[in-house]
Amino acid sequence: MSEKKKIGFYWCGACGGCQVSILDIDEMILDVVEQVDIVFWPCAMDPKYEDVEAMEENEIDVMFINGSMRMEENIEMVELLREKAKKVVAYGSCSVNGGLFGLGNLSTKDRLLEKGYTTKTTDEGPFPQRSSSVKEGELTLPELTEHIVPLEEIIDVDHHLPGCPPLPNQLEEAFPALLDDETEVGKYDLVSDKSVCDVCPMEREEKKIEKLNPIQNVYLDPEECILDQGVLCMGPATAGMCDAACPEVGHPCVGCNGPVKNVKDQGSRMSSALASVIGAEGEEKKTEEEVMEVMKSIRDPTGSFYMFSLPSSIMQFRRGDLDE
Repeated sequence: MSEKKKIGFYWCGACGGCQVSILDIDEMILDVVEQVDIVFWPCAMDPKYEDVEAMEENEIDVMFINGSMRMEENIEMVELLREKAKKVVAYGSCSVNGGLFGLGNLSTKDRLLEKGYTTKTTDEGPFPQRSSSVKEGELTLPELTEHIVPLEEIIDVDHHLPGCPPLPNQLEEAFPALLDDETEVGKYDLVSDKSVCDVCPMEREEKKIEKLNPIQNVYLDPEECILDQGVLCMGPATAGMCDAACPEVGHPCVGCNGPVKNVKDQGSRMSSALASVIGAEGEEKKTEEEVMEVMKSIRDPTGSFYMFSLPSSIMQFRRGDLDE
């Protein structure tokens, strides 16, 4: 019997869904544990930083890192894990593209803290301090990074496996391939070159729509394309590894898989898709104000088009405040 692979999982700034998703493969997990030893998994074990430091270089065969790079501690840890791992997989959309937390890049870290701890939307309480003295000694909190970047901007990444979280069908493909030395897997081979629209059971007719409407204002026909019905759906710009799970049950795609393979900017792809279908009927006869009113129906374009991918986009973060 061949020697078991050593794998690990590390959780940066995230909701925890990617950690849970590892267990979503049901019985297949029994096949995985026959092939691997999990040597590092803070969510399920209690390893210390010193334990990782003591590991040999390349001791871990495959290291799965999920979550956004939100704290200096995350950066320090992933740099150490890169030294100890032969392969690193950016696991989940936060790691690959910055994820939902990446929308924090529209602000500064100081404004985020101020909003979270001092506004009327929160209970009054202590503002977090970098260090505090207690009878046991000095306690120090890690510093927030100025803005979130994809894991690949911190360390070399061997494979991208996006998703919020990656679904069982993705893991059923990824695990055997990544654990088999005979199988060649490219960096982006686990990202689909088909969009959610391409795999959606509802055929898109690319109807011309007057404006976009909030989903709560529309009675959706379950047999008809959601975007054709005038509701924003990120299907044209989103990688389709999910087999269009959300549109299939009547919910618009929100873009959680990030962009299609070989597409840099998910928002630009979506803008292009919308430009071909949205427009004011008789636009040439309308005033500029009337045309602008149609365009305003695209509510919160940054938050909608880049909900999961702002840090990996061309824009990356709000430039004005951070460049001053």
